[in-house]
Amino acid sequence: MARKFRIGFIGGGCDSFSGEFHRKAIAQSGIGDIVCGAFGATRNSSFVTGKAMGLPVSRVYGTYRDLFRCESKLAEDERADFVVVLTPSGMHYPICTAAIDAKIPVFCEKPFANNVDEAVMLYKKLMATQLPYGLASVYAGYPALQTMRQRMIEGQLGNIRKVIVSAFLGWMTQRIENNGNRQAAWRTDPRRAGATGCLQDLGVHCYLLTAWLTGLGIKELCAELEHVVPGRVLDDDCAVQIRFNNGAVGSFLCSQVACGEQEGLSFKVYGDKASFHWRQAEPHLFRVLSVDGHEEIVSVGAACADEAPLSCAAPFRVDAAYIQALASAYQSFAAYLRDPAAARAAPGGLGFATPEEGLHSVVFTHAGVRNATPLDPNLPMLKWTPFVVPDIQPRLN
Repeated sequence: MARKFRIGFIGGGCDSFSGEFHRKAIAQSGIGDIVCGAFGATRNSSFVTGKAMGLPVSRVYGTYRDLFRCESKLAEDERADFVVVLTPSGMHYPICTAAIDAKIPVFCEKPFANNVDEAVMLYKKLMATQLPYGLASVYAGYPALQTMRQRMIEGQLGNIRKVIVSAFLGWMTQRIENNGNRQAAWRTDPRRAGATGCLQDLGVHCYLLTAWLTGLGIKELCAELEHVVPGRVLDDDCAVQIRFNNGAVGSFLCSQVACGEQEGLSFKVYGDKASFHWRQAEPHLFRVLSVDGHEEIVSVGAACADEAPLSCAAPFRVDAAYIQALASAYQSFAAYLRDPAAARAAPGGLGFATPEEGLHSVVFTHAGVRNATPLDPNLPMLKWTPFVVPDIQPRLN
């Protein structure tokens, strides 16, 4: 049997939202153990988490810089094999570049970076060093979505004409960022979250899911970013109209202020032969509608025992099926660390997003912000903004 990996955490302390389900996913995946970490925004919170996890004090660090400096000095059979980055998005770029300098692979929560400049620089560093990197995109870990994707590849859908993806949550219906909610506080702060809120938090899920499932690229988009709750600086609701490169059209509809909603992602794709429908609330099945109106319900595996979200006040839907899918992403990343070529050639491909996909997702949010925000208030806004990925050569293999 392959040895277990030694895993480090940056962020993901005891009081964090993401730390809890990433720890569960790692345990479920069986790929390794958390052996070190810089877990909190303060030194004290990091050491409190380390103590709660039973880690030796020598492997708990006050900052991510301390972690990389000390871990890189350890013998290869002691140091962390890779780190998991679970911090607010504004810290992803400096942490991941520090990891590259320390030659420690990275598995990172989205986003890839907070803006295109950071994304391009990070991509170039990963390209130059070939350091293993994975972005936590879990859709390949849903067996129903894998089956749906395979049916599309086989042509059962026909030519894709329309895609509709929605992500509706109600956790920010009230201005909870002023009442001590840490998740809402950083997600509404441009210094930590960047130029957009809902579009980056939920719209990127819509983008990555669509790109992976359909293989379609975006030609241009038209975005509407709304600030629904009075006084909120970043968007908490958004709608993006898409023109794909094959002539199809699409809509990404996202909200953090859809009162009472917990459903999460919903995906509908319409072809000239059939349409496929999937909901994150029923992750083990999807519906196939034929031209004559016949409906087929395709069930792949059993429903998870716990289909209820872990929290009704969560930034995105996390339930037992999501944790299972995240565990699958960790298994895929572990396989990639052992043998990149074999992992890419595996049925279904990689179970996580690559740096190139991460870069494209940042281009998506950048184009949305550009389209919705006039560069010159004296000039009319353009209806459509082109989706232009910076030309960086050579690309990662």
